[in-house]
Amino acid sequence: MREEHWLLHFLDMNLFVLSELQSVENHVGWLASYDLEEVLADICDVTFIYPESNDKIQFLKRYRHRIFKSWYKTKDLPQLGKEPNILLVIGISYNSLLMMPSLGSLVKKFDIRLAYLFDIYEPRYLDREVILDLDYLFLPVAEIADQVNEMFPVNAAFLPHGINALKYGSNFSHRCIDIIGYGRSNPDLHKYLLARFNHSESERFYFHSTFTEPQITSYKERKMLLAKLLGKSKISLCFEPSKEERFKGYSPILTRWLEGFSAGCTIVGRKPFGKGVADLINWQDSTIELPDSSSDWLPFFEDLLDDNERLLANSERNYRECLLRHDWRYRIRDMFQTVGLPIPAKLEEEIVQLKRKAELGLTC
Repeated sequence: MREEHWLLHFLDMNLFVLSELQSVENHVGWLASYDLEEVLADICDVTFIYPESNDKIQFLKRYRHRIFKSWYKTKDLPQLGKEPNILLVIGISYNSLLMMPSLGSLVKKFDIRLAYLFDIYEPRYLDREVILDLDYLFLPVAEIADQVNEMFPVNAAFLPHGINALKYGSNFSHRCIDIIGYGRSNPDLHKYLLARFNHSESERFYFHSTFTEPQITSYKERKMLLAKLLGKSKISLCFEPSKEERFKGYSPILTRWLEGFSAGCTIVGRKPFGKGVADLINWQDSTIELPDSSSDWLPFFEDLLDDNERLLANSERNYRECLLRHDWRYRIRDMFQTVGLPIPAKLEEEIVQLKRKAELGLTC
């Protein structure tokens, strides 16, 4: 691989972000991508490239790019500048890299080509021809990054999920929702909480998802509403995902943990156990383990919800640790430092703001 640290001699760069965000019809699974792109737009002078899905060849599925070159088509190619030109591909799965051929010969003209993929658990599906055009591939699962380094001539690095805590984080003292659960959950616990806490005589309030369709009306509205709901919740349920089919036995820390931390929730469930995860959440009560026996669930939750001192301490600690560790700004800085890119002044300024908020315990 080329040595890229010569770029540190430059004070500026031209960052181009290639994203599928506008071709997925407001799918809730891409909310994390929206979050990252919002931060990038805030801290960098960035040009976003949003190719359209090539619907005419959908039926060919995974092999269609070998005939048509790309799953996507980009109508208006950007003009590259004089300073170092950096391409960052942001996507969900291995298929997301198939946006790159839609840029045609322009791909080769970038000084560095990076990618960050949120949800990849079968690296064998990465297309070798496309991945050869990358210099660095960042992945939120450490074990997968190790495998990719063994399988392909690309620098693969572990970069955990992040959250826009500076904008959406909160640490409210008054919380009217006792327990919140959303998205993938523990079905048995869900039924139990419904029966115990959501009948008309109960003073407790269990808030949960009631929809199954993945489309949402607006990424921005969804982000704002979820942050507000979590900010008004005492407990957020989070369960490590390794037994779910799509996670293939891997157990990374997922965005839902960071969403809860950012909102000052106490996290209850099961800790993820993947490589490198323990160091990411190594503070007291970062995740409180749910008892194994359902007969213990009611006293467990009642005791925890009645322990205002513990809930307040957890709220302050989780909020602070998220501001100090898990904002996207730290992840972007780590990415740029790994590659040898200059750190934008606005990024440095906002990291200072994060640390100041953590020290003061300020809320939005």
